[in-house]
Amino acid sequence: MKKKLIGGISLDREKVRKIWLTMRLIVLLFFVSLIHVSASVYSQKTKLNIRVENASLQQVFKVLQEQSEFDFFYKNEQIPSEARVSIQYQNESIEVILDKILTGTGLTYHVLDKDIVISNKGAAKSEMASQQQKSVSGKVTDSSGSPLPGVSVVVKGTTNGTISDANGNYSISNVPENSTLQFSFIGMKQYEAEVGNKSTINVSLEEETFGIEEVVAVGYGTQKKETLSGSIASIKSKEILTTRTTSLVSNLQGKIPGVQIRQRTGEPGTFNSLVSIRGFGAPLVVIDGVARDGMSDFERLNPEDIESISILKDASAAIYGMNADNGVIIVITKSGAQGKTKFSYSAFTGVKEPTGMEKTVDAYTYRVMKNEMEKNIGNAPAFSADVLDKWKTGTEPGYQNFDWLDLTLKNYATQQQHNFSLSGGTEKINFYSSFGYTEDNGLLKSNIQEYRKYNFRNTVTAQINKDLKAKITVSGKYDNNKSPQGSYFWLFKPIMTSDRGYGPFTVNNPAHITRVPPENNNAYALMTEEISGYDKWSNFQYQSTVELTYNVPFVNGLSLGVLGAYDGNINDASNLAKGYYMYDYNTDAVFTPRLNNYQNSNSIFSRRDLQLQATYKNTFNKVHNLGATFVYEMRDTKNNYLFAKRQYDDVYTHDIIDQGSLTNATNAGNRSTSAFLSYLGRFNYDYKSKYLIELAFRYDGSYRYAPGKRWAFFPSVSGGWRMSEEPFIKDNFPAISNLKLRGSYGKMGFDQGNPFEYYSGYRFGGIDRGYVFNSGVLTMGMYPPGVINDNLTWGTSSTKNLGLDIDAWKGKIGASFDVFQKNRDGLLGNRVQSVPNTFGASFPQENINSDLVRGVELVVSHKNKINDFSYGVSVNATYSRRYLVHTERAPYVSTWEAWKDPWGSERYQGREWGYDINGRYTSLQEYETAPLIGGTSGNSRMLPGSFKVVDVNGDGIINGNDQLPMFWAGQYQGYAGNPPLQFGANLNAAWKNFDFNMLLQGSALFTIFTKVDDIWGYGRYPVLLDKYLDRWHTEDPNANPYDPATKWVEGRYPALRSNYGGTTDNLITSEWRHDAKYLRIKSLEIGYTLPKSLTSRIKTESLRVYLNGFNLYTFTSKNLKNLDPEREEGDYAADLTYPLMRSFNLGINVNF
Repeated sequence: MKKKLIGGISLDREKVRKIWLTMRLIVLLFFVSLIHVSASVYSQKTKLNIRVENASLQQVFKVLQEQSEFDFFYKNEQIPSEARVSIQYQNESIEVILDKILTGTGLTYHVLDKDIVISNKGAAKSEMASQQQKSVSGKVTDSSGSPLPGVSVVVKGTTNGTISDANGNYSISNVPENSTLQFSFIGMKQYEAEVGNKSTINVSLEEETFGIEEVVAVGYGTQKKETLSGSIASIKSKEILTTRTTSLVSNLQGKIPGVQIRQRTGEPGTFNSLVSIRGFGAPLVVIDGVARDGMSDFERLNPEDIESISILKDASAAIYGMNADNGVIIVITKSGAQGKTKFSYSAFTGVKEPTGMEKTVDAYTYRVMKNEMEKNIGNAPAFSADVLDKWKTGTEPGYQNFDWLDLTLKNYATQQQHNFSLSGGTEKINFYSSFGYTEDNGLLKSNIQEYRKYNFRNTVTAQINKDLKAKITVSGKYDNNKSPQGSYFWLFKPIMTSDRGYGPFTVNNPAHITRVPPENNNAYALMTEEISGYDKWSNFQYQSTVELTYNVPFVNGLSLGVLGAYDGNINDASNLAKGYYMYDYNTDAVFTPRLNNYQNSNSIFSRRDLQLQATYKNTFNKVHNLGATFVYEMRDTKNNYLFAKRQYDDVYTHDIIDQGSLTNATNAGNRSTSAFLSYLGRFNYDYKSKYLIELAFRYDGSYRYAPGKRWAFFPSVSGGWRMSEEPFIKDNFPAISNLKLRGSYGKMGFDQGNPFEYYSGYRFGGIDRGYVFNSGVLTMGMYPPGVINDNLTWGTSSTKNLGLDIDAWKGKIGASFDVFQKNRDGLLGNRVQSVPNTFGASFPQENINSDLVRGVELVVSHKNKINDFSYGVSVNATYSRRYLVHTERAPYVSTWEAWKDPWGSERYQGREWGYDINGRYTSLQEYETAPLIGGTSGNSRMLPGSFKVVDVNGDGIINGNDQLPMFWAGQYQGYAGNPPLQFGANLNAAWKNFDFNMLLQGSALFTIFTKVDDIWGYGRYPVLLDKYLDRWHTEDPNANPYDPATKWVEGRYPALRSNYGGTTDNLITSEWRHDAKYLRIKSLEIGYTLPKSLTSRIKTESLRVYLNGFNLYTFTSKNLKNLDPEREEGDYAADLTYPLMRSFNLGINVNF
């Protein structure tokens, strides 16, 4: 269905008016001959002046329409061509004028408010005579169950019809039993129902979501999908809401081609998902016409408030110029619509559990395995048989097992969301208001993890007069979060690694907190606010937009607009780190705690944006479609930051800065401002919507650079050819409804580097640069800058795209294919050059590096309806790789160094080095002829079960020279990235009152790393994952593992060791760097809409209930079943980030 445009985008008034008139004409012409409505108040009060000589009736209607608000509806073939009119009236009613000009023509008229329908007298009666007739009534709704007012209901093949009322109800008389009722509404699929012996026919119309007539948001405007020449994807509210999570980004994952998403963590209140368009990087986010606060803000938007999202993936983003080189996400939020006030309530509540969690063995089993580890490296057992017996019995104090996972983590957490909205309005003014609440809780049993969000949005649109429209939007959110003191990483690590032979409290005193090895802290204490403190933040954000659009009455197609936005953000963050006594588990020896300290920071951010816009759209000779947009935009931001920290030397009182001690007090603060200015424009032309061209430019200025480098010009061009409009396609391939070839090229920029690098002023240093001239007084020192660089400027990118779109059988099958490349030049780097040691300065940042990203993108869709069953399938995939064109660095000392440098010039990124393996050693004798490992120890420390590492260079030694770039990267070179291949499939179906939606999502060509000597391996920590019990071990537990006669039991993993030195077990092979490709049932929802016979009894328009699941099941390597492959490895690549969550939700949608 066509949507009104909002958020700084000018309406094409003439096209919208034609659509509206067409809709009303369809409705009125079908039923006007049977409905007699008295003239409205407007027609009674309106007086007209007219003077015409020998004019046709059509000319008279046009004159009357131009000087009033009346609209005339008629069929040209009904108007007698020979009828000529000469009249003159002053201050006369419309009825008198019409009575005069229609006399003797056989025509009559009906005044319906401001609509006047001209029709033949008595047409309906003659068509329905001599047939057995009756009355039929019912209700018309949309797919969600909401009533549809204004739906045309017509007896097929006649002019007998009616229109549904504000509640979607209709009633039509004089209906033959053997007839068919046609239900039609603009933007909906037409529906036909056989009458037969039925007197009640209820109908649900489906939205025409597909089609080249669809209007999508583009930069500073909208365009029909058929005339797009750029690569732009869009998604509507209904599709967004098929996934239910606390993150908007998760709602989009797998649904939009070209949008690569990786959920890094499932921690409440953490919104740091990796979002990239085609692998370019984080995109620019534009909300209601204004570039706003980035991905974290985008992720926290209320999905219920969103009308649509458009993704600009190629040169179409160039009109946003600065920082749009990674693509643009355009969000259009909901507005009101004419009609009665509609109240909606939607909610879901659910439970969540980790998608995967490793398990550790109990204290006794670990100690048995510890002895085996020591034996396998030639050491004596760590625990005697007597001690092991005590651990096995587990009844004696100090010899009991404690499951730290069970002690600290719940089996599931809860979440809920509630959204209320009101919308409606009149022809002159409409509104949309909403309020939402989100609650997300964590897994810790202390209940310290909690996220709360309250959001609101109010939009009022007013048609001030015929040509002037105003729109005001005010929105905001308040959210707060509480979590354990310090990051979750440093809590989850002791949960996983704490010796299970130690409890949270000492053996002899349940009030004494145990100091638990190996981290020498206590996970129970760390998660308890009263013991160790907390980490809290709260954030209040508000955004306001005022928009005026004026349609210039004397220039057809020209509109002028002004948009002003003022946004703000107030953030408060605090951290309380409390010291607490810990004790030896067995002896109760005390350990001195750290001192308590408290820190608090506040930031206040504001942004102002002003846009002046002129838009022109017109059609000439019905074939030449022109459009032009010019915008002047100015924007500035301000941010104030304050920080304070106090230590409590004596006793902790309250978490208030002033109550801390003055010693070691720390404070800091800064203020930053920025300003930007832009001029931009776009020109569109198409011939019969067949040959398409678009030219755009943006001229940006940034405060960051020297005056001569401050401004940058970013042009773009795109073109398209709709081959489906050519006769050779239409005549020979009638099934093809749309076939379009398109291409684009554009330049964009991104401001980078430190501001004011061109200034040669001195700068304040830290305490170490100060000097005490007077006793007790530190005078701050200043230092000169490095080399001044007044050539520092914008980084620039150029993007190229070639695409093909095809749709067949009126949208039943569709496909789109794109190839793309983006080149970036002027990336920052420091020049590598030898200088004398007396130079005394470092080289500044310069625009010297470059890279590119290239890839392909594909989407295929199919949909159909068979009787009451409808279904749709859509599959998309995106593949992209980054290539380093030039990286400034010191000259290589050898070709080997160049070969192994992952950051060198002319090198694709995304590969990791490792060792190839070819089978396993099954006996000690095999090592006698195997390549040597272990330096002077040779293969003397190797045991059966180890993997055969390939000696690539054939020198008989296994070392770093045998590595190959054989693995796809995971957390590449210290940071996580989006996998280069991502794909998704959406399946939806509906049957009668039931609906079904399933989303599959996956990624490939990346890896997850687990280290043999880290958390997920064995040997370094007093813990062992239960999966490692499936290992190579001696058949006789007491046998010598280095005796060639010893018999071995095969297992999944090599023999356990407490020290892997001198072996190949610690080398990076496929045993530890796992292929992480996966396919996940990301979301599944089953819904049921209650019949109208039930909802009418409880005074509701519609009521739908649903069950929804998220992250339900993952198809992946068995090595990663308990390590979610999508989750980021995190700090130290240790996989200690908060787990991703699987959720099960029960929800409801109610409309009143």
